[in-house]
Formats: sequence, C-alpha cells, structure tokens
Amino acid sequence: MTTSNHRSEQRLRELLRDVQTKLQTLPDISLREVMDVEQRLARRDYLVAVFGAFSAGKSSLLNALFGESLLTVSPNPTTAAVTQLQAEDERQAQIVVSAKTEEELWRDVASAFSALHEQFSGLDEAIARAGAMNAKDYPTSLRRHVRFLKAIYEGYPVMRDRLGTAWTTTLDELKSFTAIEANAAYVARVDVYADHPWLRKGFIFVDTPGVDSIHRRHTDVAFRYMRHADAVIFVMYYTHAFTQGDRDFLLQLAGVQDVAKTNKLFAVINAVDLAKSAEERDAVRTRVSSELRRLGIREPRVYEVSAQIGLAARRLSAAPDDEQYQAMARTRLQLDSAAPLPNVDEMLAASGLTALERELTEYVQTEGDQLAADMVRRALAQVASQVDHLLSDEVARQADDESFRSRRQNELAKLRETLREAHARDTDRASSLLGQYVHDLEELVFHASERIRLRYRDLFREAFHPGQFRVGRSQDKLREAGEALSDALARQIDIETRTFSLRAAALAERNLRRAAEVWGDAFDEHALQAPALEEPDFSGVVVESVASSVPADTLQPFYRHFSSTKQFFEGDGQRKMMDESEPAVMEVVKASMEKATRAVLEDAISRLQSALEVMYAAFESQLDTAEQAALRPFDAGRLEALQRAQAYLRAVRV
Repeated sequence: MTTSNHRSEQRLRELLRDVQTKLQTLPDISLREVMDVEQRLARRDYLVAVFGAFSAGKSSLLNALFGESLLTVSPNPTTAAVTQLQAEDERQAQIVVSAKTEEELWRDVASAFSALHEQFSGLDEAIARAGAMNAKDYPTSLRRHVRFLKAIYEGYPVMRDRLGTAWTTTLDELKSFTAIEANAAYVARVDVYADHPWLRKGFIFVDTPGVDSIHRRHTDVAFRYMRHADAVIFVMYYTHAFTQGDRDFLLQLAGVQDVAKTNKLFAVINAVDLAKSAEERDAVRTRVSSELRRLGIREPRVYEVSAQIGLAARRLSAAPDDEQYQAMARTRLQLDSAAPLPNVDEMLAASGLTALERELTEYVQTEGDQLAADMVRRALAQVASQVDHLLSDEVARQADDESFRSRRQNELAKLRETLREAHARDTDRASSLLGQYVHDLEELVFHASERIRLRYRDLFREAFHPGQFRVGRSQDKLREAGEALSDALARQIDIETRTFSLRAAALAERNLRRAAEVWGDAFDEHALQAPALEEPDFSGVVVESVASSVPADTLQPFYRHFSSTKQFFEGDGQRKMMDESEPAVMEVVKASMEKATRAVLEDAISRLQSALEVMYAAFESQLDTAEQAALRPFDAGRLEALQRAQAYLRAVRV
C-alpha cells in the first residue's frame, strides 16, 4: 500500500486501541466488535485474481507488471496450476510447489474419462487404461482429455510418491514441474514468495488455470477466487477474444458482482500491437465492451495492453543494453532495426500498463480504505449506542429511582411477551419471515431456469455450427454437436446454481438483518441497547462444486431434421431442430436445475431458521440483563463515567 494508505490504516488502528483503553473500565460496555475490527485491519491485504483462456497471456501480463519472469507458462490448459505471488515473509524469496492429493488426482482422472464415456473403479486401473490410449482414435473435441490422461500415465511412476506433499524449489527447477506435461499434471498450486514493490504494498496476485480448462475443479477454484478477490483481471487475446469459456466465466462473474453489488472487473485485451490499423483496434475494443455489457457486466473497464512491450520496457529499464529485449521492443513497436527506441516511460505508456496499474491500484486501495473506514464507523457507532442507552437509563433513574424501577419492569414484561410472539411467528416456515424466504428462493430457481431458456438458441448455434460438419461422417459430427450442447447446458446449470447459492446466502443475511433492525428499533424505543449479535455464517450455503448433467440422448429424436449440411444450414433444418428440441430439452434442464438447487434451498432455509433462533435468544437474554439492571439503584459515579465516555465518542472523527 502507499505511504498515505498505510498512515490511514495505522491511524484507524490507533483510534480503535484508544477507544478500548478509554472505555475498558466501564461496566456493561461490549468492545468485542472494536477488537474484531482492529484485528481485521491488522490482517489486511489486496487479492488480485488473474483469469483468461489458455494462451491469452495471463502469465505474460503478470511478468510485465512485475518486470521479471516470475511465472513459467504451462504447456497445456489441462495441466495448468494455480500460482500465487505474495510478499516474502520468514520464508524469504522462495517457491513452494504443492502436488495434488490422491483424491484430487482421482477426481480429475475420473472427470476426463467421464467425458470419454468410460468409467473405472480406481486410480490404478484408470491410469493403466490411459497408457493404452491414442489421441488419434478419438474425435478432435475429445483429444485434450486423452492428452491429459496420457500425461498422467507418463508422470505416475515419478510423481505418485509426491501426491499430497509440498516442496521448496527454484525458478529454474520449477520449469520441470510446469513445462513438462507429465509432471505439470500433478501440480495443484505454486506459491512464489518474492520481494517486489507490488507485493510490499500488500498485493497478492493469483494466476489461475485457463477458463477453458477441462477440469470442473478449476471451475470451482475460479468461482472461489472471483468471490473473494478484491479485483479481477480478465485477459483476452487480441485476435480471438470471447471463447465460450470466456462467456461462461464472465456470466458467472456477472452473477457474483450482481449479488455483491460490486464492479471489480478489469478486462484486458492483450497483444493490441497486432492491430493492423487504429480503426481495427477501436472495433475490437467496442466489440469487447458490447459483449461484456451483454453478459451482465455493467460499466466495463477495458484496457488495451501489449504485455511484451511492457516487459521489454521494464527489462530495458534495468538493463538498457539487453539486445533480446531491444529486439522484442522493436518488433512489437514495428520499428526498423536501426530506429532508436522510445524511452522507457514512453514504451510503458504505449504498452497500456501505466493506465492499468494506476487504475487498479487506485480502485483496490480506495475500496479497501472505504471498507476499513466503514468497519470502524460501524464499530464505534455500536459502542456509542451502548453508552447513550446506559446514560439515558441512568439519568432517568436519578430523577425518581423507585418509580423508574417499577415502570421499567412493567415495560420489559410487555416487550418480552411481544418478542416471544414474533419469535414463534418468524421461525415457522408456513408464515411470516421464513415463509416469505421459502417463496423467494423458489422464485429465484424459476428465474434461473428461464435465463437458461433465453440462452438456449445461442448455445445451440454455438454447438451446431457449419465448421463442426466440415470433416468426418455427418452422423458422428451430429452426435458430437449434441454432446457439446449438453455439456454447455450443464455448465449453464452449474453457473446458475452457484449464483443461486450466493443469492440465497445474501437474501438470508438481509432477512436476518431486517429482523434484527426491527427489534433493535423496538429496544431503542424502550431506551434499551440491542444485543451485539454474532455475524451468522451463511457462507456454507454457497456451493463451489457442482456437477450437473443433461443427457445428450435428449436431443436424439430431433436429429431427424438433419439430412445434409446444406439442407441444415441453408435450409430450415437447423431452425426446426432448434424450435422442436427446445421444450423437451428445457424440461430436462428445469428438472436438473431444481435437483441441483434443492439441497442449497433446504440448507439455506435451515440456516436462516437457526440464525433467527439465535437472534431471538440474544434479545431475550438482553431483556434478562435489562430486568436485573432495573433493580439496581442510582450510581452517581457511573453517571459521570458514562457522560465522559459519551463526550469522548462524540469527539471522535474517522
């Protein structure tokens, strides 16, 4: 973080410590939230997750941002691992490689064989089968699964003993684990600990597997990072932006951002130096922005970058005579070999890195500062509210102690009766708050299915396109297209199920917060402090791993509309197959969607019900405390201490 950011955060932590020192001797004042916020500020960092299709240039972009080759490039999207760049600590500069566990390896292997319509009972049997496979025996669309399985087979004798272990290595040695497929297939994660200004600022960068990965596990990892990252960089290659994998990822991210009410996407078009003209470059940028909006990304930030120009500029800044990077810069800037190079700052500006770095830093740190300040304000407001209520109570007690106690006990008895009636009503699934929540969740499931229905025709055309039928037997290609559509629909169900789980958790939090606010206001009307409630954990409702399926044979009855490629694409065969298949396929999709979300729905309802029980118990307990306090006589010393605390808190500025 910058010096000013560090000072701001340090000031907030000092303020919280001062509040604890000043108020720790006051009776009945809870400082738990103040202490929690101070600890959270002490642990703050900025997580930036980098996504994109394989070969889009994610690693190249990160190397350019850091000015050195900290990342090696995996040879195949099926073997790519998560790489995390972070500041060195007691480890100092080093690299730690973590291998997959046996369970993770089996999940990846079983998933690859499932795509090939083969099943095995165990890992050894599956790996033996992989050794006998030949990619040429399979359709083009399935060969990447075969290549992955062959890599597993080849690496098994050496890597089997490393499963579930982690080890320290060097950058040169790391290449043997990431650039050789037989080894890379076994790597789950690489942690790079380094000393660099970005990392010293508190940034953690994560280079993720390609969004076009064949592994569902990588999809789960992507979802986790897109939820928890402070910022997301999405890299597209200039000449082939927006694969189906790109669209699926961005659709999921749009759902995450919509639920969280954030806009943390930084879309990067890499290798813009390949543009043949300024008009072509503008057209690509316009198309990217338009597609992002269509996928649900509101107000997209789009950056045009040349990672290679940026890396050359950074390396030449450190070593001006480096001929390799001089040649790289000239090639990318389209300069003659005798032409002088621009200075480093000009090259960085031409690379697009300067704008990306500046706006990424400003966004993450500004959001972070705002979040920190908001947390501190909420914690101090909660303490001030406690002091105000206790002081009001003490002032009333001072005026007429005996009368106050009698009146207070009657008020509290009536409030308790009302609280218990609401408790019984709100926790009943058939009525009131919980009943409405059940209805809202069922509505969310219905709308999720409808969104998939609206995408059906685009997904159909993506699977049944002319290029699919250029080579090979038409019936084989028809079946492959049907399987591609089935896979695409299953991914849509997975995306919608994850987003549904986020919405279910967020809606549960809102319902609970609303109920707590209602009772907080009721307590406030009776000059009572509402209890400091533990934040309920609804994160368990959120599902990361989903494995939906839509049987490809659902489409088989509609293949009758295909008699030839010409008839299908130039006649009305494609339209008829699309029109007639949609109702039948969507029935299957709807049933699969309801099945996938049922467990989430039930879990969310159960968790909200439990959280409501805890909330009402806390308000009951607070009433117990208030009834005991009503019997206590007036205390002049306590009154003075509370008055001092109130004056102090009113003078505090965040």
